[in-house]
Amino acid sequence: MAKLVLRESCYSGLKNVKKCTAKNKPEHENLVKEANKRIEENRIRYAAAYKNAGSYLGQ
Repeated sequence: MAKLVLRESCYSGLKNVKKCTAKNKPEHENLVKEANKRIEENRIRYAAAYKNAGSYLGQ
């Protein structure tokens, strides 16, 4: 069995690093909502096309 060699930072963590959280701007949230809306519309459209294709293929 092979031995996995890890760096010291894997065990002790990184030094001089400050943790912070990501902040979403309202523009970003609007883009996410718009993208989710488009994804849902396409999902419905693809589901309808798949259903109609089944009738053409005799399934």
